[in-house]
Formats: sequence, C-alpha cells, structure tokens
Amino acid sequence: MKAIVFDTGPIISLTLNNLLWLIEPLKDRFNGEFYITPAVYDELVNKPLNTKKYKFEALQILPYITKGVLKVVTNDEIKLLTAELLEKINTTFKAKGNWIKVVHLGEMEAIATALHYGSKTVVIDERTSRKLIEDPDGIASRLSRKLHMKIEVNQKNLGFIKKELGNLKVIRSTELAIVAYKSGLLKRYMLEDEKKIIKNLEKSILEGVLWGIKLNGCSIREDEIIKMIKFLT
Repeated sequence: MKAIVFDTGPIISLTLNNLLWLIEPLKDRFNGEFYITPAVYDELVNKPLNTKKYKFEALQILPYITKGVLKVVTNDEIKLLTAELLEKINTTFKAKGNWIKVVHLGEMEAIATALHYGSKTVVIDERTSRKLIEDPDGIASRLSRKLHMKIEVNQKNLGFIKKELGNLKVIRSTELAIVAYKSGLLKRYMLEDEKKIIKNLEKSILEGVLWGIKLNGCSIREDEIIKMIKFLT
C-alpha cells in the first residue's frame, strides 16, 4: 500500500489558506493512503479545540480525519523508533556543552511512521526536519550562524541520521499546491469574468497560493517561489 505521512505544519498551512479541500482530490490522484500520527492529531485537533484562536481550524480539519481522508496510525514499533530518533537527533549538536534540541515529537513521529511503513515521502514544512533528511551535514553550520557560536557534532549520531533518513523524500505544502495547480484543481478560481479584470489570472492565482502558504509557515525561499512561477506559467 502506498502512503504519504503528514506533519502538522502542511495541514495547517493549507487550512489557513482555504486549501484544505485539496487533500481529498490529491489523495484520490495519489491512489494511496494519507497518514498522520497521534502527536500530529493532538496538535491539529485536541490542543486547538481547547483554545479560542485555533478552535475553528481544528473543526475544519476534523471531518477529513473522521472520514478517513487522513488516517491516524501508530503502534509500539513506531513509538520505539520515534523515541530513538528523538534521543539520537537531539544529542547530535552541542553548543557550550549543552545539547541542542532541534526536533520535536510531531515531526519525529511522522518520520518514524514513514520509515515503519516503507513510505518514501513525508510532508513537512519545517526547515530543520527537512534539512535532517536532505542535508544533515549542513545543520551544524546553520546552527552556528543562527547562534553565533561554535557547534560540536556527535559524528556517530550524525551517521545514524544519514543512514536512517537518507532514503526519505520531503515535500512541502507548496509542492502539494503545485501538484494541485498542474492537475487543474485550482481552475475553480479561474472564472471568465475574473480573467477580464485580472491580467494573467493563472499566474496571479499560483503566486497568491504559494505566497500565502509561505507566509503561513512553510519554509520556502522567495527565489524558489519566483522560479516555480516562472517555470509553470
């Protein structure tokens, strides 16, 4: 069974941009499962339901879970692997004698679930978790620039990260939006009357979607957005 595992951030990004409805047609096109984990469910539903500010977001997301579009999955093996990943990764980079906590439960549970089910893809908007998969060697220099101090690296744990995570592929909510655009799912916003008002409406919609997602938490550079828009339009 094909599966893609989602972290919290991309689902929130889509929700805040009124694009959560894309999840269902994207899943149909993928012809596989969309998984989330208990920690992600907690961050998407349980915690927000107890707030005033984020309650409505949770209520928008919940039907996609109850309908099974997003499936919550876990087992003891995933829990053990999550704990191992958290321990190893958070004791890899050190500054002034103290280990730097670079990842949290939700992201690691998502990655552990992908590894457990043999999924090749995780959907993560957060930069550090993405870099752990794509460029773990570059994290130390990034932390050094951010903290303005020398970073010590536990090479044994870094090797573990490369071995465990090296075959995963990361996509962001921006890539989901691009798939939706290329699949024609965003044509609902391209009405003929609007084409008379807005020059190059197709480009404007893609630009608005990508910038909206970026400004709601997705880690993507401005030059990446510009290249995407130029290539697609």
